[in-house]
Order: sequence, then C-alpha cells, then structure tokens
Amino acid sequence: MSRYKKQQNPYYQGDLIFIFGVFLIISVAAIYAAGQFGQYGGSAWMKQIVFYVIGAGFIGLLLYFDLEQLEKLSLYVLIAGVLSLLLLRVAPESIAPIKNGAKSWFQIGTFTLQPSEFTKIGIMMMVASIISKAGPKDQRSLREDVNLLLKIAAWTVIPIGLIVLQDAGTGAICLFIVMVMVFMSGVNWKLITIIGGSAALVIGLFLVLVIEFPHVANSIGIADYQINRITSWMSDSSAATTQAESDKSWQVDQAVMAIGSGGITGNGVHNLKVYVPEGQTDFIFAILGESFGFLGCAIAVVMFFFLIYRLVVLIDRLHAFNRFGAFFCVGFTALIVIHTFQNIGMNIGIMPVTGIPLLFVSYGGSSVLSTLISFGIVYNASVQLTKYKSYLFNS
Repeated sequence: MSRYKKQQNPYYQGDLIFIFGVFLIISVAAIYAAGQFGQYGGSAWMKQIVFYVIGAGFIGLLLYFDLEQLEKLSLYVLIAGVLSLLLLRVAPESIAPIKNGAKSWFQIGTFTLQPSEFTKIGIMMMVASIISKAGPKDQRSLREDVNLLLKIAAWTVIPIGLIVLQDAGTGAICLFIVMVMVFMSGVNWKLITIIGGSAALVIGLFLVLVIEFPHVANSIGIADYQINRITSWMSDSSAATTQAESDKSWQVDQAVMAIGSGGITGNGVHNLKVYVPEGQTDFIFAILGESFGFLGCAIAVVMFFFLIYRLVVLIDRLHAFNRFGAFFCVGFTALIVIHTFQNIGMNIGIMPVTGIPLLFVSYGGSSVLSTLISFGIVYNASVQLTKYKSYLFNS
C-alpha cells in the first residue's frame, strides 16, 4: 500500500496532460505563422489560447462528475444538440449567416457557435450508453443485436440527418463514428456485413450521381460547392481544360506547394512563401509543413498516434470497469482517426476538400471546445479507472 501512495495522484494523468500541452504549442505556433496572411486577423493565435484555457476549465468541471452521472446526462446532451440544430434551421440569417454555401453557425457579433460540433458529443454519449446497457456481446442473441441497432438508429437518425442538411462532411463523420462504435460493440457479423455492404453501395451510388449526373444531384439538394469538392478531388488539375476546373483544385495545389516548400526543417513562422486559403483552419497542416517542414509535420503526426495509442490502451483497461466510458472512448478514437486522416489527406491531395478541421490544431472556438470537452470525458474516465485500481490495490 505504501508503494502505491508514492505514485501519482489519480487526477494527475501525466501522459494526457502532455498530449494537451504539446497540441496547444503546435496549434498556437501554426496559427501564429498563418497570421501573416491576415485571413483571421493577427490575434487568432491569442484567441486559440483563450479557447484552450476555457476548454481546460471544462475538463476540470467534468472531473466533478463520475461516469455514471455522465451517462445519465447523455439523453439531455443529445436533446440539447437536436434543439440547437432545429433552431439553426429556422434562425434568420442575421444570427445564422450562410458561409461557404452552408448555414452551420450562430453568429452574434464576433461570437460564433457551431451546434453540430457539440451535438457530436451527445451522439457519442448516447450511443455509448445504449451499447453499455445491451450487455456483453457473448450474452446477446441475434434478435437482441437487431434491437440494439434499432435503438441506436432511433436515437441518431434525426441528429445526424439535421447535421447532414447543414454540413454533409460533419454528418458523414458522425455516421462513421456510430458505425465504428457499433462494430466494436460486437454486433453479429452477419448484421455488420449487411450494414457495411449497404453503406458501400450508397457511397458508390452517391459518387456516380455526383460525378456523372451533377444536375440530378442538384435537384435532390446537393449543393454545387459539395459537387465541386468531389469532382476536383477526382480530377487532375494539370489536365484541366477550363478555368473553372483549374480553380476547383487550386486550394489543394497551394497546400501541396506549401508543404513541399518547407523541406526538412521549414521556412520559419515569419517567412511563408505560398499563400494557402483557410490556412488557420482547414489547411493548417500545410502551414505547419511550410513553417516547420517535415520535422514539424512528423511531430504532429506522432502526437496523434500517441493519443490514439493511449486511447486504445484506455479502452482495453476500461472495458471491464465501465462500459459507457469504454465505448465513449471508442467514439472519440474514431473521431480523432477520421478527422486526422481526412484533414491531412486533403492537405496532400489524396482526399476531397470537406472543410474538416485538424482537431486540437485548427483554429476555431466550437471545434476546439467540443474536442476538449470530449477529451475531458476521456480524462475523467482515466481518472476514474485509476481510482478504481487504487481501491482494488488497497482493499
């Protein structure tokens, strides 16, 4: 017992604090470098620090709740998210302006709020709660698995549908998160095959519709900017025959040039040579590459791998202690993986431009706060697990 008492306080999770601190440094440095283009004003990096400080406050606040209490709040968090999305649909453009073809934000003065970012938290919490109550996979019948899927669909179809209407990219990410959580819940492989096959078919038909029949896609509500993002990803900018085709891939071309110009060690934060649109948000990785080169990009990627590794270890250890916490961590892991892969992919030209930020790094209040709130629930789960192990050790 005396040996354990010399170990860290359960509230001090050193590796998670280290991850938080390094991402803060990376984010502020990259946003400061991007500031020379003046897209968000020279003080964006200071605002990012404020967002991180507020996020740290939310993390501390979440530590006053145990995982059982957080699970009970799942329904209310999801309902609040749905209500905010419905309000956004009917809100006048004076407080909910259309930006980049999408009505996704509330804006009052300089204050902006993106409801879909916080609704993601409610979706992950609710799905984790439903799965945790379903029992272990080896104790469920096929019929119980079907009921589990129906419950998950009943609670997620409306919020995800509302998100898709406002931001198709974020909606697709929410769907991906739910599918990963369902897969990890141990649902019968026959059902997984049916779901996976259906999803692949829908995605295939969607791509064919957008690429081959854009006018039909327009008629069913798919906006021109969404079609352009996909067609520019599929096309080769060097083979463009019109100015419009060339413009579609210009953002990606600039990002690739910026990353390439950084070389091994980068050009520094005051010597960026390639203009990258949305450099502090969607294309922050390109700014990171030009400012700090291959080494800067490598550090960021390694940190994401370290975070994912830490989450996987936590999921494995947490599963026997608290299934809600374990499956929320599964959802958060899926969120980190898809955002990282998609954002870095579109910065280097292998994924379509979707406006998906690089979590922990891209500038933005809603994105940063929702990510840190989710991170706070993960931190809470790690603290609770440490307390549980301490109890077992001392008993």
